Amino acid sequence: MGANQSGWQSPCPQKGWQDRPCPGSWDCRSGQRADRCNRTSNGGKIEMKIEYPCTIEPQEPSGFLVQFIDIEEAFTEGATLEEALFNAAEVLTVIIDCRMDDKLDIPLPSPLQPGQYAVAPDAATQTALLIRLSRKDRSLSDLARTLGTSWPAAQRLENPHHSPTLKQLERAAAALGKRLIVEFV
Repeated sequence: MGANQSGWQSPCPQKGWQDRPCPGSWDCRSGQRADRCNRTSNGGKIEMKIEYPCTIEPQEPSGFLVQFIDIEEAFTEGATLEEALFNAAEVLTVIIDCRMDDKLDIPLPSPLQPGQYAVAPDAATQTALLIRLSRKDRSLSDLARTLGTSWPAAQRLENPHHSPTLKQLERAAAALGKRLIVEFV
């Protein structure tokens, strides 16, 4: 734990992040795990982040088994830890894409527990899911009207097989009362 210039104590488990917004699912200011896919950062703003917890267990005679906590049909393996994590991101992407295509519910990620790994689907899937989650009970027709576009164009924003431009994403975020922030981690 460390204190920054303003004097607050940070229980953040990630060294060096005491003065900045936490990179993980930990709210450094309150010392609490962030709820579901949301976390609090500076100024009390809510950021949505799509990372699903999984367990990775070594297998005999070699390799690693990956199982997701929130999506029971999502599991994979790899010869090395790096390969297992790479495969985990791919299987998570495919399963969320299939659920979105079939208009099935997609569970929100549960909080990361000790010993678990956080895995994110690819950027196109994250984008489509974030728009879907941000829309909440608002209809696609209403979103299309707000954006001044057609219903099919609004629907494509929630389709991970289409790649909206940054301009389209910025407009959609603004229409949903959000702000688009691009981040490399």
